[in-house]
Amino acid sequence: MTLVLLPLVGAVGFWAVQGLWEWAWSAISGPPGLTAFASRTVGGEHLYLDPTEATDPASVCKRGIPVTAAGKPASLPITLQAKTDEAIMVIGVEVNVVSSEPPPKGGAVAEPKGCPAALKGRAFDVDLTRIPSPVVPAAGKAGGHQATDLPFTVTADDPEQLNLRLSPGGKDVRFTVKIEWVADGKYGSVTLNGDDRDRERDGFRVMGRPHSPSTPEGN
Repeated sequence: MTLVLLPLVGAVGFWAVQGLWEWAWSAISGPPGLTAFASRTVGGEHLYLDPTEATDPASVCKRGIPVTAAGKPASLPITLQAKTDEAIMVIGVEVNVVSSEPPPKGGAVAEPKGCPAALKGRAFDVDLTRIPSPVVPAAGKAGGHQATDLPFTVTADDPEQLNLRLSPGGKDVRFTVKIEWVADGKYGSVTLNGDDRDRERDGFRVMGRPHSPSTPEGN
């Protein structure tokens, strides 16, 4: 009887320790989740500046709103990373148009010389002229970006760069983005709704060419 019980007790003890360790690690690392970061739209043919904005190069890059043109779309770069060691599967990207208005008639445009551009990553095209706005994989390696589709996986050690290629038509558009994910059978979402150029209003901003803009001196 002793020879039978000792291996059994040892096995139970091992399982108990293993279960305790898994519980402790889960408590330390926390529940699975997704971190998403985006600060502003970039790219485009020109950058638009409101009449009240300065037109020096530093202000152009910091405050300018991307103006799209054929072959020169604007982009919203988004960085995705898992909060814990558990892999996160990204299953959906939803774009919600907050406002769509005619482009401003005043202000100025400048070339985005020396300004940040979208990093290479998974690219999706977004048609902001339609509501709801479809988010579809960019055809081929558009603009050097990686052709992709949903779903895809991110981890803490292997984050992903997502690029939304934006088509606002002839409008001044503000929009938000919701990233949907699942991990270990649990659903979650993260909403990005702030452009660091204008924290008083919801939404990232991009536009078609403004009407009759002036060009800052030196551009």
